[in-house]
Amino acid sequence: MMDLRQLEYFLAIVEHGGVNRAAQHLHVAQATLSQGIRQLERELKLTLFHRTGRNLVLNPAGQLLVEPARRVLGDVVAAEDIMRGARELQVGSITIGTMPEMSSEAVAAWSASFTRLYPDIRIDLSEFPAARELCDEVLAGHCELGFTTFPIPTDNLERVELGVQRLLLVRPPGTSSETGGPFELARLHDVPLAVSNSARRENDIVTSILRRESVIPVVRAQVPNRHAQMTLVLNGAASAFLPLRMATAAHRLGAVVVETSPEIRTPFGIVHRPGSLNPAARSFVVQCHADLARRNARIAELQGAGATLLDAALTADDELDSRRHNTSKGPVD
Repeated sequence: MMDLRQLEYFLAIVEHGGVNRAAQHLHVAQATLSQGIRQLERELKLTLFHRTGRNLVLNPAGQLLVEPARRVLGDVVAAEDIMRGARELQVGSITIGTMPEMSSEAVAAWSASFTRLYPDIRIDLSEFPAARELCDEVLAGHCELGFTTFPIPTDNLERVELGVQRLLLVRPPGTSSETGGPFELARLHDVPLAVSNSARRENDIVTSILRRESVIPVVRAQVPNRHAQMTLVLNGAASAFLPLRMATAAHRLGAVVVETSPEIRTPFGIVHRPGSLNPAARSFVVQCHADLARRNARIAELQGAGATLLDAALTADDELDSRRHNTSKGPVD
């Protein structure tokens, strides 16, 4: 039966134009290579080359073997790469950067499935002041992955789009939701707001939309981060624009959450340096993309059946949490 070494010898002769150069390329003796080819021909019961002195020229049978031999060796290399990746997925770490608009809390939540699958891989998570600083860290190789809103201030990074982040108006407990429909942003004149002074890009987007609605916002508080915004909302001090994931958490704590008209939407995703990611980072991206796609599809399905965005997100999150909890318990004997 032919073996992989014989196919490797065969292709080396074909690709390097003779036994001498093939032997040099493979770092084997010419006699070893010639013996391997003769053994391959005996096993196939066919000659593969015309022999003219010291030269070997492919005959018709040899030409038929070239492509199958390449496929076999290519499959072996691919299998070795997959197994090497599987070994690398057992240990190691992934360095991930975020920005204020893509909070560390959200990224940690999206990584839950990955950490359950690969508990021995450490996730090193850092937050940077803005998209430019985050992209600089990814370009420099200090972060393998960066979670950011789009657009980004460079063309030198690969992008993986994950979805659209919706900002909802989150108001203190007990606030009247009136008709229950979307809150017209043109009516925001008398609503005191708590603003995160670190989320500069997001603030610019909100300000631009309010300017179009001829609204000058009443900023009651400027705070360092979204968690401080939510604390002020829950304490009744102000309202805030928060992303859907935080809005659902605030709702569970008693806050009143309303959609806005017009909507406030920001595309987001992952950036990384050009070229192939290492197996752990690649698997992380695939898992995050799958989890978010599953959640977004369920939300869209529930909205299609008549649910509000908030109710659909609450239901989808409860279902996904229940599925993760049941999975983590394992099979029941």
